[in-house]
Amino acid sequence: MHLQESGGFRSNMADFGSSLKKAREAKGISLDKIAGETRISTRFLRAIEEEEFHVLPGGVFNRGFVRTYAERVGLDPDQTVADYERLAEYREPAEPVQAADAPANKIERHLYTAAVGALVLLIAIFYLVTRSSGTTDEPASPALSATTPTPQPPQPPPPAEAPAVAVPEVQPLSIEIAVHEQTWVLLTTDGSAATELLLEPGMTRRFTANRSIDITIGNAGGLTLKVNDKPVRRPLGRSGQVRQFIITHENVDDIIG
Repeated sequence: MHLQESGGFRSNMADFGSSLKKAREAKGISLDKIAGETRISTRFLRAIEEEEFHVLPGGVFNRGFVRTYAERVGLDPDQTVADYERLAEYREPAEPVQAADAPANKIERHLYTAAVGALVLLIAIFYLVTRSSGTTDEPASPALSATTPTPQPPQPPPPAEAPAVAVPEVQPLSIEIAVHEQTWVLLTTDGSAATELLLEPGMTRRFTANRSIDITIGNAGGLTLKVNDKPVRRPLGRSGQVRQFIITHENVDDIIG
């Protein structure tokens, strides 16, 4: 792809990330606030502002994230997505960073330290053994006369346990995800640490919880969802749309219909 070194296109590309950041700062909104409202990771939002597109999950997710970001800061979402696509096509893929191998002399230093430690330990053990063998045993002191133990008063019997109260059993919540387009998912069960997944077409995943399931979908049109083995009653959203659902025992009937 050949591009002219000067002209409006290169200038617009250079302003892509800074334009989003200026629009956000003009509204006085932090990245963390947008992340909390849209359920898009702060790391992904910062990558969009800094035009580090290799950090994003790729495909329809990138366009969905850019569209949602633009809508939140008041920019034209269609134009912003078009600018992103031109810029992403122009950019070369980032070179993977190769982890440097540990230098051999560092490994040798570790082995030397371990050997010295083992030698010091052996010397200490040898010293203690030879010192103990050279000492004379002292006569044991005469045994003390046995004393008659004081009788203890009888202990009262333990109190009877109260009968167990029957507690109604609550069935756990479950969801089943069936993927037909590449889909990014962020999922939390019972307030635990979030699980971030990038799912490919044909994959299925199942999750359970006792109280609640919080799921954010990066491509709402790319999957179908069952709750407690029943399909949800309406489409989740269009392709590339970011949607969030919180499923509890109180609203599960409204979701599955």
